Amino acid sequence: MVHKIFGWIGGYLKVRIQGKRIERFVNLCRNRGIVLWQLCWDKNQEVLYFCISLKDFYRLRPMARKCKVHPIVVKRYGLPFLIGHMRKRASFCLGVAGCFALVLFLSTRIWGISVEGQSYHTKESILKYLDSIDIYGGIDGRTLECSRLEEQIRQQYNDIGWVSVEKKGSKIYIRIREVLLVQKKKEKKPAHLAAEEDGKVVSIVTRSGTAKVKAGDRVKKGDVLISGKVDIYGDNQELVETKYVHAEGTVILSVKENYQDTLEKQYQKKVYTGRTKKIYEWQLGDKKFFCYNPLKNLETFEKYDIIREGGQLCPLLSLRFPAGSYVKTFREIKYQGAVYSEKEARRILKERLQYYLLQKKEKGYRLKRKGTTFESGGMAYQYQGNLIFLKEQEKYKKISSKNRNDREKRTDGDNGNGN
Repeated sequence: MVHKIFGWIGGYLKVRIQGKRIERFVNLCRNRGIVLWQLCWDKNQEVLYFCISLKDFYRLRPMARKCKVHPIVVKRYGLPFLIGHMRKRASFCLGVAGCFALVLFLSTRIWGISVEGQSYHTKESILKYLDSIDIYGGIDGRTLECSRLEEQIRQQYNDIGWVSVEKKGSKIYIRIREVLLVQKKKEKKPAHLAAEEDGKVVSIVTRSGTAKVKAGDRVKKGDVLISGKVDIYGDNQELVETKYVHAEGTVILSVKENYQDTLEKQYQKKVYTGRTKKIYEWQLGDKKFFCYNPLKNLETFEKYDIIREGGQLCPLLSLRFPAGSYVKTFREIKYQGAVYSEKEARRILKERLQYYLLQKKEKGYRLKRKGTTFESGGMAYQYQGNLIFLKEQEKYKKISSKNRNDREKRTDGDNGNGN
């Protein structure tokens, strides 16, 4: 085993000899210090197999001539023969070595940044800040100090109470916990709660101020629902003091709205002719490269749609090294006259109504009742009816300091005349 291990470094051979003086040949080798191992005698062919180092093989010529035997190399082993074999495939070996070097180099870089636990701050805003302090995809991971990065994030964001930065392999894991900052309460100025539009009071709950309406009353736009003026009376029902506060409460109005939508029966339908042209686009920073000029090839298209497919080649490097590949497909279109069927018109008008209700919902309206009908006129279809919404009132009318002073003077005058 020792001969095999050390022999592999210098190289060794498996040799075959045949003749009548094989025993003498082995004794001569032993006397001259030539080591033979793994000797194997083949009785049928009268052949001896053995292993010998490459260095000792060149010393066999005198003994082989004396014993009239001819050593024949059966197989070659060891590093010298491996190097010689690799010389024939130098390009392949260089490619393998380059691949390993590239993998080793890329393994030292950071190729992923994960941000977890954020709710108020978006991942994009945090990544943008990290890019401003030279933390981005592709940096050398050996230069990254997790503790220093944690401190920088805490200093940048006051509402982040805890942050942890951990590097695993080629990725950075940033875990944060946000805290709610105590905001100073703004002093609310005296104001009335007023109606935003005409409607009927469904319910009213007053938390501060004086209610001016009750459930079932009809109000108009601008009417005061809850007044910010609060009169304080004494035991004898005499006005003692008048305070002006910011009226607060929950007032729900029932609002009726007349809805009407019209769809013309005749329209211009977009039809694709089947003719298309593709343009391959590469983007590197602010520059764009095309495989050919798109304007020159689209002269025969009067109107067309553009479909752009593709994206950033490496999203992790898009902030620092933006590069992308896209395919633009130009599809020729033509318009021809068409007529909506009742089924199509009903579907389109219904989708428009659903979209309108969604917009109203985003503004705080809740649908209470819907009563709409579909009608087919001479040249158009109509979708009309009444919509009833419930809306919490949130409009305020400020009480000017001049009005307050005038009222206070009147109150003081009344009290003086009484005395």
